[in-house]
Amino acid sequence: MKQFLSFILVLSILAGYSFAQDKIGGNEPTSYFYSNGNGSTVNPQLTTQQPQEQQFSSEKQALLDQIKVARSNNDVITASRLQNRLNEMSGSDSRPFVNNPSETGILETVTNGNLQTPPFQTEGDYSVSTIQTGGDWGVATATSHRSTHIFAAVTEFVNGGGDLLKVYVSYNGGATWVLKFTYSGFAATVDFRASELDIEPVISGADTMLYVVAGYTFNAHALTLISRVNIGTGAGLTGAWVNGGSTGTNFNTYNPKVTSDNTNYTGATYVYMTVSIDSAVNVRFTTRFAVVLNPFTTGTVTYRNPNAGSGFWWQSNGSPLQYLHQDVCYFSSGGDRIYTVYNHAGAAQGQNIYIAWSNDYGVTNGGNFVFAETANVLGAICASNGGTGTTVLVGYRRLFSGADYDYRVQFSPTSGTTGTFTASYMEFTSDTTLQISMQGVDLGTGRFVTAYAMNGGQHYYRKFTTNTLGAILVTNNIQGDVSFGATRAGYWASSNPDSCVVVWSSGNGSNAYCSRAICTTVGVQETGNEIPNIYSLSQNYPNPFNPTTNIRFSIPNAGLVSLVVFDITGREVATLINQNMNAGIYTADFDATQLASGIYFYTIKAGSFTDTKKMVLVK
Repeated sequence: MKQFLSFILVLSILAGYSFAQDKIGGNEPTSYFYSNGNGSTVNPQLTTQQPQEQQFSSEKQALLDQIKVARSNNDVITASRLQNRLNEMSGSDSRPFVNNPSETGILETVTNGNLQTPPFQTEGDYSVSTIQTGGDWGVATATSHRSTHIFAAVTEFVNGGGDLLKVYVSYNGGATWVLKFTYSGFAATVDFRASELDIEPVISGADTMLYVVAGYTFNAHALTLISRVNIGTGAGLTGAWVNGGSTGTNFNTYNPKVTSDNTNYTGATYVYMTVSIDSAVNVRFTTRFAVVLNPFTTGTVTYRNPNAGSGFWWQSNGSPLQYLHQDVCYFSSGGDRIYTVYNHAGAAQGQNIYIAWSNDYGVTNGGNFVFAETANVLGAICASNGGTGTTVLVGYRRLFSGADYDYRVQFSPTSGTTGTFTASYMEFTSDTTLQISMQGVDLGTGRFVTAYAMNGGQHYYRKFTTNTLGAILVTNNIQGDVSFGATRAGYWASSNPDSCVVVWSSGNGSNAYCSRAICTTVGVQETGNEIPNIYSLSQNYPNPFNPTTNIRFSIPNAGLVSLVVFDITGREVATLINQNMNAGIYTADFDATQLASGIYFYTIKAGSFTDTKKMVLVK
C-alpha cells in the first residue's frame, strides 16, 4: 500500500493555476526576445525580430551532411576522419584523460568497480530501495530507451580522506541496486561539491558506458571531474576538465552537465558536456563546452575554442562573480542540435534565462534566445526527448516574494528557438522550492518527468506531457534532503504501467534511496461522484480486523489530506495518505500484516478538520 494518493490532476498549462496551489497568481507574463549581441549578458541587444536561420558555407554544410550520413550508418572511422576536418576549422583542443595531480588532486585515473550489492529495505508504505548508505554530496539518475536498466550515481563524503564516486545499476526497475564502480583516486583533501553531479548512459550493442561529471574542490579551488565507466566490466577512466587554464588557481569550473545523442546514433554516438567557469583574471563567468567523439573507445575530450568564430554559450564580463546555473540537452532538428540554458543571480541579468544553440557540434552559435521574467530566477535546467522530435522543456526557480521561489517551466513544441513557448508552474505554494530536476523520456515527444524538493524537506514527483501536468505525488515518508542529494526525477524504460522513479537522499544528504512505482493509486478509492457537505471520518470496517480493514472518509473541499495510523504509544506506524485531493468520499485500505496484535489509532487532517478513531488488530 502506498502512503500517498495518486489522484488525477490533469491541468492545462494555459490555465496556469489549480486548486493544488495555495497562492493567488498563476502564470505571470514572460517576454520572449531574440538577441543580436555577441553572447554577453551585459549587453544582449534584445529584439523581437526573429533572425534568419544560420547558414553555413557550401563546404562546411557538405562536411556536416557527410558527418551525419557516416554516423547514421554507424561508420565510426569515417565520422572520426570528418570530425577531424571540422576540428581543424574550429581550433578545438583535444586532450586525453590525463591530469597533473598537484593541480587536480586526481592521483589515479583508473579504478575498478567492486560489483557489490547494497542492502535492500522498504520504508513505510512506499516501494523504497536503498542504493547507498553514507553521507552524500549529490545523487543522479538516468535512463536510456536502449535498455531496461536504471543508472544512478552518488558522490560520497569521506571524513579525513578523499571523497568517493560510486556508480550503481538496477536491473529490476529500482527494486535492488548493484554497485558497478567506485572511484577512490582523489587526494585526501578533495571534497565533492553539493548537488554538482550529472550522468549519461550511452549504449551500442553489448557495450554500455556511463559518463559522469561532478564538481569538486581541491585546495580551495573548484574543479570538474569527468569519468567514463564501462558498465559491463566495472572499469573506469577518470580525469579533470583541463581546458582554457581551468586547473589554474585563477579559474574555477563548476556545475557540470552531460548529455548525448545516443537516441539517434549507436557506435557513432557523441557525448556533450558543459561547465560553468569563472575567471579572476578578467572578471568573467561563462559556460564552456566539450564533446567526446569516440565515447566507446578513447578517453579523449575535445574542447571547443570559444574564440574561433563565436561560441554558442552566453557569458558575462565585469559582473561580480556569482554561482552560474546552466544545462545542456540534445535533439535533432534537421541536423544535430546542442541546446543550452544559462542564468546567474544579481544585477540586471538576474531576471533572465539565456538560451543558445549550435548546429555544428559546438563550433559556432546557431542562435540566441532570452526569457525576460519580471522577478529573479535561479537554477536553469533543460531537457528534450532526443530523436527527431523538437520538443524542449526549460525549468527554473522563480522568485515569488521574500525567499519564496516556485518551480516554473516553459514548454516549446517546435525546437525552443522561437517565442512559441507555454509557461506553467510545477509548484506554486507558499513553501519555497529549493531543488528542481527534470528528465526527458527518450523518443517520447512531449513527455517529461520532474521532481522537486521543498524547504520543509518534502519531495514531489510530477509528470509533464505536452502542456498537461500530471498528479503531484509525494515520494518519501521521511524528511528529504534539500541541499545535497535532494531528489532527481527518473523513469524505468519498460512495459510496466507504473514506470515512475526518483532517486533521493534523506535529510542532510544521508544515504541514497530510490522510490519506484509511485504513479499508480494503490489502496485508496473514490466512492461515487457525490460531493459531501461536511468533513467526516468513519469507523473502520471490519473492526476488530485481521490483517486488513477499510477506512471511509469525506472531504467537502479540495486540499491537503493526511491519514496516519499510530500505535498505542503514539508512534506513527503508517501514513496512508499525504496528498492534495479533490472533494469527495473515499475509502482507504489498511494492511497491518507487519504489525502485532493490539490497539491502534488513525487520525485524519484536512483543512481545519481533525478526527481520531480507535481500531483493534487481532491475529
